[in-house]
Amino acid sequence: MQDVGDKLREDNHETHYLAKIALNEAEGKPKDTKPWVFDNIRNLGELRYFRNKFRDFFLFAVDCSPKTRWDRVKQHYLNLGFNENDFEIDDRRDKYDERTEYGQQVELCVDDADVIIDNDKLYPTDSVQIGKLADKINPYINLVKGELKRPPSPTELYMGIAYTASLMSQCIKRHVGALIVDEKNDAVVSVGYNETPPGIEPCEIKYRQCSRDIYKMKYFDKLENSGQKCPKCDVVLKDLKAPFLCSSCGFDLDKYFISDKALDRCAALHAEEKAILNIGSRNIQGYTIYTTTFPCYSCAKKIVNSRLSSVVFVEPYPDQDSVDLLDEGKVSVRKFEGVKARAYFRVFGQPRRE
Repeated sequence: MQDVGDKLREDNHETHYLAKIALNEAEGKPKDTKPWVFDNIRNLGELRYFRNKFRDFFLFAVDCSPKTRWDRVKQHYLNLGFNENDFEIDDRRDKYDERTEYGQQVELCVDDADVIIDNDKLYPTDSVQIGKLADKINPYINLVKGELKRPPSPTELYMGIAYTASLMSQCIKRHVGALIVDEKNDAVVSVGYNETPPGIEPCEIKYRQCSRDIYKMKYFDKLENSGQKCPKCDVVLKDLKAPFLCSSCGFDLDKYFISDKALDRCAALHAEEKAILNIGSRNIQGYTIYTTTFPCYSCAKKIVNSRLSSVVFVEPYPDQDSVDLLDEGKVSVRKFEGVKARAYFRVFGQPRRE
């Protein structure tokens, strides 16, 4: 299905092609008063197409952890003769296929969602699972339709501030915001966003491209010229370019050869790191950090060291090493669920009194 979707978009030279034919089909149905629901939006072109077509369009992202995703499809994969490694390759491709603009971009779509729903818990039957999910989603449907009126929850407020802070970032790859909160006293104590330290030019100005990408291209050029073979299929590596997958078996060479995504080659302070540094010597033990992505391993170490009690995050593909470190450091991890910043004024800006 990934191959079919990619081919349809590319053959028609439109990243939004699938959204267009879905809308054409919907418009051919008998008119009624119910809202339309389009499922499986997986490319930013599709998302932008719907946003341009409908002023009252809302994107709901339903998320669960990679482990839960595997548990749900495990038997299907095994029945077809595939294994967990095959699932991880498919799942990674779903996350973001850097090889083509016509591919899967689930991570970017979640970043741009209006509402996040956590669907991580497993229930004994599909019917119970669907019922529990409906119980979560329906209040948000009523909220965006204006049938339910309420102010933002504290969690929505804090994550909204974190997203606002992320707009200060000049990073080419991703804008990240973080917020440290004393939840017991309902007090924001620090804000951070990913950016180079004062006096150091960001990559956008200095290189016109990401410094990590420059490092990776040089690294894999040397690797290819050395006659290196793929660690998985033993075929000589050639034509290496982002996202640096083996052309023979699809093995993730970037993950295998480049430690920690080459984050140590980036001069920018991370959002969580900057929020912690901004605190200075203040004791923040027991406080919570809200972040618009999941902390990397380096930031996870700083979070544990600062004795923060919990992390609230928005990220469909969290780093498992960071998850394990936070767990070992007795830091609770909570997925954000609710209305995201981009939909704030449309959802909460209407008068709540008749």
